[in-house]
Amino acid sequence: MRFVVLGLLLVAFGVLYLRRPTLYRRGLWLKTSVAIRVLSEANYKRYIRALGAILVLAGSCLVIYGVFTLIRA
Repeated sequence: MRFVVLGLLLVAFGVLYLRRPTLYRRGLWLKTSVAIRVLSEANYKRYIRALGAILVLAGSCLVIYGVFTLIRA
């Protein structure tokens, strides 16, 4: 059950990154994030979208693994 919940959480953050890539580009994040300071606006959006896709993929794998372990138990 933990894998399913963790996977759904990763999918939720991944979708959030895909839908709003500039969400964390303000306030304290603007001064502390290396990616925000080094990358241009377009490259930063591309980076965050790629990170979101990776999170969705990893979360989906965890959900599938968690469901299979629940079925086998």
